[in-house]
Amino acid sequence: MLVTEQSNRSNQRQALVFAAVVAGVVLVLALKWHLVLLVLPLVYGIYHLMRRRTLRRIKVIAEPLPDAWENVLQSHVVFYQALDEAGRERFRNLIKVFMDEVPVTGIRTDVDDITHVLVAASATIPIFGFEDWEYSGLGEILIYPGAFNEDYQTDQGVSRNTLGMIGVNHLSGVMILSKPDLISGFKNHKDKRNVGIHEFAHLVDKADGSVDGLPNCVAGDAAAPWIGWVAEELKRDPRAREEIDDYAYTNEAEYFAVLSEYFFEDPELLQRRHPEVYSMMRKMYHQDTRSFLSAVKPRARRVGRNSPCPCGSNKKYKRCCSRGTKRGMKLSA
Repeated sequence: MLVTEQSNRSNQRQALVFAAVVAGVVLVLALKWHLVLLVLPLVYGIYHLMRRRTLRRIKVIAEPLPDAWENVLQSHVVFYQALDEAGRERFRNLIKVFMDEVPVTGIRTDVDDITHVLVAASATIPIFGFEDWEYSGLGEILIYPGAFNEDYQTDQGVSRNTLGMIGVNHLSGVMILSKPDLISGFKNHKDKRNVGIHEFAHLVDKADGSVDGLPNCVAGDAAAPWIGWVAEELKRDPRAREEIDDYAYTNEAEYFAVLSEYFFEDPELLQRRHPEVYSMMRKMYHQDTRSFLSAVKPRARRVGRNSPCPCGSNKKYKRCCSRGTKRGMKLSA
């Protein structure tokens, strides 16, 4: 999503070449070279059409990050806090571009600075190690006022056990996130539960066209060990699954997304208990999260079982969203 001098020059060159080729073809087909002056506006239009997104990103990146957004990063996003200044600058630029290009819409709730920035942070964390990444096909993110059911209802009195989903078929390009669960996912960076990271991990997985637990960042000699490991893990006796969330064992895609939460929230635990998995995920994401996240102390405690549920239902957490909640992979057609 970021624009470097090299990518800017490349885009400029491609735009010039394509515009010139189109102009040449038009003139040859028309066989009227005296129309060259009439073709110039066409060349100009094509050139700027191909340059539009790059020029827009250069402008957005050059703008300072609003203080309100910086405050959210400093107070809520441990990943950002752990970076050095160069890393923070890159993180800020990534979220500026993301927030400029991907609309975030509240459904029966408002999208405040905290919500908007945490959505962008959720998108940035998984792809921070990639030199050049695009969430292609992501058209909009919908923010719900709480957990929802299979009919996307959030009303009190209905069973609500879904915290987030990505869409397929006619809903492709849409992501739904529960607002209180998005926010609570950043309250304790070692609780290994972050619905925002979970859903964007699904989009990393989906970059090769399918949500199957094998993203295209798993290439070459790394693919076979990962496939073999996941296959054996999904066969394990539930009583022997130790600390890994049971939801990981739903299928290969959910295993990848849940383990991504572990990788970005408590990499020290993951590396200690499953060094093979940590090593594979480090190669997948091009990040060594344990090297800089493990030294950061959490600033807030996890929501207690008897605490008020963050979804706003006025029920205790243990009797509301902690019961059978899930971070969904996709919406029904």
